[in-house]
Amino acid sequence: MRERHLCDDIAISRLLDGQPVPQLDHDAQYMLRRYPVQEGMELILWRTHLSSPREFYLYDDSGRINFSCILNGKSRIIPDMRRSNNECVLETGTFYISHTSGCRGKAFYEGVFESITLSIDPIVLKQCVPDVNDILQQCEISYGYCQRNNHSAEIHGAAQMLWNALINADERGGDALATMWQKGQSLVMLSLMLEKHMEIDRCVGCPLRQPDRQKLMKAKALLLSDLTKAPTITELARETGLSVLKVKKGFRSMFNNSVYGLFQAERMQEARRRLLCDNVSVMTVASDLGYANASHFSAAFQKQLGVLPSVFKRSIHVDGMTRL
Repeated sequence: MRERHLCDDIAISRLLDGQPVPQLDHDAQYMLRRYPVQEGMELILWRTHLSSPREFYLYDDSGRINFSCILNGKSRIIPDMRRSNNECVLETGTFYISHTSGCRGKAFYEGVFESITLSIDPIVLKQCVPDVNDILQQCEISYGYCQRNNHSAEIHGAAQMLWNALINADERGGDALATMWQKGQSLVMLSLMLEKHMEIDRCVGCPLRQPDRQKLMKAKALLLSDLTKAPTITELARETGLSVLKVKKGFRSMFNNSVYGLFQAERMQEARRRLLCDNVSVMTVASDLGYANASHFSAAFQKQLGVLPSVFKRSIHVDGMTRL
């Protein structure tokens, strides 16, 4: 294997300037788009479609703090190669806050991967969110900071709406109102991520006992074992040996969602995954997930992800990925 040299590392600024990625095969596909939000803040859409796993050595010369929501797929990153055991797994249903300025790291991708990132200058972040000191301090203290969290349905919905709007904006052309909406929606996504991050920090000393946590994990597994029909809370309580009240409160505490809120969020994520397939219709997905009425499915999908399933399915096949 050829020895790696530091000059082989891909600078983040080089990626953002649209320069090609030499490590990708000619048949690989990727898309990277930048959208300015305001001075010192921009949105970055990233998608890869790789026929085989690839790894990239990256050098972060951006100086930014990044708030990234994973919309599809799975990847792994090592933010700082000097701490090679500090690996962060990024997958659908998660978001991460990172500050790796000056770090040389490593990223692994395979298959389809999609993410949307709000990249912010630390000074601008401080101006937008004056009480964000805890994150700024962690970024300054921890070289190669990367904090992974499970996102809520609200975070995913905000991120998905931004993704869809920005993809379609390339076809329609932007205007002042669209730009204003993009900035507002970006700040909504940012505030939701910060709120969830702070909730998780507060939950480190969560009063739930370990046995109850294990029972709640079992309840979650039972809840999501069949996405066509949710068990009742009474059934979950009976199967896990918890009281109905503990199930309700436990879900709020551990998963930041109600029992049926979590079920519906996962159900729509499964719908989204199925709609990514070319040969699967909206009607088929609705039926497979237990909906007798397609309009009810469409309303649920739009409420959860911010777009009608038919519009979502059209957009993912016409957004024009870059072919190397």
